[in-house]
Amino acid sequence: MRAKPLLLPLLILLLLPAIAVAQESYNRWDARPAAPIVPLPRKTNRQPTAPKANPTTPAAPDSVALTTGKYVRVESMPSFLGGAQAMYTVISRNLKRPPGPRQRGQVMVQFTVLASGALSGIGVVPGRGLNPAYDAAAVAAVGRLNTFTPGKRGGQPVDMVLTVPVEFR
Repeated sequence: MRAKPLLLPLLILLLLPAIAVAQESYNRWDARPAAPIVPLPRKTNRQPTAPKANPTTPAAPDSVALTTGKYVRVESMPSFLGGAQAMYTVISRNLKRPPGPRQRGQVMVQFTVLASGALSGIGVVPGRGLNPAYDAAAVAAVGRLNTFTPGKRGGQPVDMVLTVPVEFR
């Protein structure tokens, strides 16, 4: 019975150096100056654009300006029969979520409307997709769109690049 009362003081004496070392380590950590907080640089999708030669004549923006930084005069942009709302309705109706974990977000799909009104070169804008499965589903949904009314430049139908967002909710 006499050994029990001696056990607690002996345990305290053995643990005291370990506690002192831990406290010293904590004091050194606490004494360090705080690291300065530096804000992260903002990500921008903008590319530098060349200054306009004649700012007094407004040019109608084309989708090429979003990808190349160059502006082109356009008489009429390509349009989907029924308008943009009908196009997004067709895309959402044909959009099939891929199997696997659900993701939410936006995939930017770029395609060329040919002078005939057909679509070609359908793909995801680099760096603007979710993952390969979702990107493929968005490209497939846009690929099922019917023909467009082609855009015109100089009174003639021409090929034009368009970019549309495809939302996964």
